[in-house]
Amino acid sequence: MLRAFYAQVRPGTEPDFSREQLSDYRLERLERTKLLRSRALSLGVELLLIRALKTLEEPRLPLEIYVRPGGKPRLREGPCFSLSHSGELVFCAISDAELGCDVQKIPEEEPSQRMLERCLCERERGLYAESGNRRELFTVLWSLKESYAKMNGAGLGQLSPAAICLELSSSGSAAVEGSSAKLWYRVEGEYVFSLCSEKYGMPQGFEPVELYTK
Repeated sequence: MLRAFYAQVRPGTEPDFSREQLSDYRLERLERTKLLRSRALSLGVELLLIRALKTLEEPRLPLEIYVRPGGKPRLREGPCFSLSHSGELVFCAISDAELGCDVQKIPEEEPSQRMLERCLCERERGLYAESGNRRELFTVLWSLKESYAKMNGAGLGQLSPAAICLELSSSGSAAVEGSSAKLWYRVEGEYVFSLCSEKYGMPQGFEPVELYTK
C-alpha cells in the first residue's frame, strides 16, 4: 500500500482543526516557527497526515510521533509516512513499507553552475544541458533525490546529491543507480511531486485534499 495526498495552504486563514489534535512533535516545531507562512505549512502538513490516516482507519489523536536516530519521524502506531511542503502546497504519503516523499515548486531561475556540479552526476548534467526545460528537469532530479534520501534517513544533509545518479523514464518512473529503490514523479503545473519506496513503483492514489471549511 502506497497512497499520496496533497493540499494547498492559505497563510492567514485557519484550517478546520483543534490544537488538541496536534502531536507534541508538531507543537514543538510550531513553537520554534515564527513566520506566518512557515507555520501554515507546518500545521497543514500534519493535518494532511491525519486526513491521510483516516482513509485507513480513524487514528487516535493526538498522533504519537517520535524521531528515529538520524532525524526521520515515525508513528508509534500506524503506517510509515513521509511529509513535505513547498510554495503553498503540502504533500504526504503513507505506506506499509519505508518511503520518502517530496514536493518542490519549480524555481523562476536556472541553477548556477556550482549548484549543478554539487547536485547532479555527470550523466544528469548531460541531460540538463540538452533539455528544453532545464528548470523543470533540475527540479525533478532534485525532488527525486530528496525523496530517496528521506526514505533512507533524514534527507540530503547526510548524502551527497551528486552521488545519487538517477535514470528517468518518460512514464514517470525513475531508478537510482546501484539501488533497488523504486521512484515515481509527477509534474503538476509549477510543482514537482516525487516518491521513493522500497516496495512500490507508484502510488495507488494521488489525491487532492481540502483542509479548509470556507
